[in-house]
Amino acid sequence: MLCCTMMQTQAEETIIKGKAKDIKKGRLHMLARTGEDKTDTICSCEVKKGKFVLKTTMAEPMLTQIVLEGYSGGFTLFAEPGETYTALLSNDKDFYIKGGKLNEAYTTHIAVSDSLRAVVNTLQQRYDSLRAGRKFRSASLVNDSLRHNQEQLRQITQAFLGSNDNIISAYTIYSNIEMRGSGLRDTKGMYATLGEGAKASQYGRIIKERIDRLEKTEGGAKAPDFTLEDINGNQVTMSAVKGKIKIIDFWASWCGPCRMNNPALRKLYEEYHSKGLEVIGVSLDNKKANWQMAVEKDSLTWINVSSLKGWKCDVAKQYNVTSIPALFILDENNNIIATGLRGEQLKNFIQERLK
Repeated sequence: MLCCTMMQTQAEETIIKGKAKDIKKGRLHMLARTGEDKTDTICSCEVKKGKFVLKTTMAEPMLTQIVLEGYSGGFTLFAEPGETYTALLSNDKDFYIKGGKLNEAYTTHIAVSDSLRAVVNTLQQRYDSLRAGRKFRSASLVNDSLRHNQEQLRQITQAFLGSNDNIISAYTIYSNIEMRGSGLRDTKGMYATLGEGAKASQYGRIIKERIDRLEKTEGGAKAPDFTLEDINGNQVTMSAVKGKIKIIDFWASWCGPCRMNNPALRKLYEEYHSKGLEVIGVSLDNKKANWQMAVEKDSLTWINVSSLKGWKCDVAKQYNVTSIPALFILDENNNIIATGLRGEQLKNFIQERLK
């Protein structure tokens, strides 16, 4: 059994060869996502006289994207160790990448589900039109067909995922998680539906990485510590800032909702700072002049820090910040006790804690 396991994980050569339509020369790259915020180049090759051969050594199936340097978009492929694929890369609908069990299974499933989804969308539009025209009897008949096709689509999808305890089901689940912007609870719930094979795959590991990251910023978790420079160039360490309650406010000078939120936060700070409230504003600006101007114009007298890296700020990544304003409320031991509160909710929460 040990020998079999070792053979299954042994790296093998994977080859993708074919034509790039209307491209006489250029450079192709095969990319793969290896983390939530990390994409690696697996291999590259030159396009010569419209033809190319990509070769790489793989130890596991991976979802990859083949991109032509200098062009937008790309071509998705479930690449497997030891497989050879033939491809036609084109901006037209005639493009294809053929070969490999996983790739063929996924391509076939997408074609079937897309066809059925088109029927569902047509029925939905017909149903809505009949309802708007108050033709309720006809709408009811259309609704029966709509429900039937929706259920058929659901069953086909569930059966397909159930038969693929591998990267395919992990990728499908991750796509849903990312599309919904799922929090910790929902992400854990969807991760739990995966089999062990899917959990061990490329996208199974990425989902687990997301869970680990979210657990660090959920209520009750210890707030990730950080050190950033303030406007005057002084180093400020979050854990060294004393306060009975601390608000970490992720914002930026270019963020309209953030600037609209500042007056209310300023009023709250003025009222409760003497009672133990501290605020640390973490700006996602990348130009110091803009940041400084906004701090002065909005009269933000609390601690203001920034890496001046915009969305590439490591602290924002630590705190799972995907939109701003984003507020994290900490107790005196730097435990996260609430997130996302604004307006009266935030005021009432602070008032209750510091009364």
